[in-house]
Amino acid sequence: MNIPAEFDKSIRTLPMEERIEKLDAIFKTSKDESERWDAVWLAGEIPVEVDLKGPIFEIMSDLFAWVLKNDPNDVVRHEVCYQIAARNMRRIIPDLAHAANYDVSPLVRHEATECLMIIRAIDQIEAVERSLHDENESVRNTAKLVLKRMKRYKSDFNAKSEWVSI
Repeated sequence: MNIPAEFDKSIRTLPMEERIEKLDAIFKTSKDESERWDAVWLAGEIPVEVDLKGPIFEIMSDLFAWVLKNDPNDVVRHEVCYQIAARNMRRIIPDLAHAANYDVSPLVRHEATECLMIIRAIDQIEAVERSLHDENESVRNTAKLVLKRMKRYKSDFNAKSEWVSI
């Protein structure tokens, strides 16, 4: 990811706990959506550093769920959807499903629906089916594609143990 070097270095060089605190502060206090967007990508590295498990992974899952529910910018929420799926944050799949159906932004509804496919949330087929009736054509088209892929690949993987994608 092409993140400005000074921003990147000021965060990446911090010890893990301080890095998480700094990213949390950016998400919750920064008025600059471009800074919060960069923070999403930097925060997305942390789950990988802890092998996608353990207490720090859970802290990052909670932080991403907070961003998904509270960030005022739809592009930032869109990016956090992808991070949730790419990092296989299965515990917060219900938050992703809620965003797919109820986020005010069609951009976020589209991405959350797509990310239900990426994270292979077969148990959320009903949420994807609700997206077939979305007011936005792109969201409806995404739901059609997602349902076809979910049904086609329903038994071809173990989503709980599989590295999803980046």
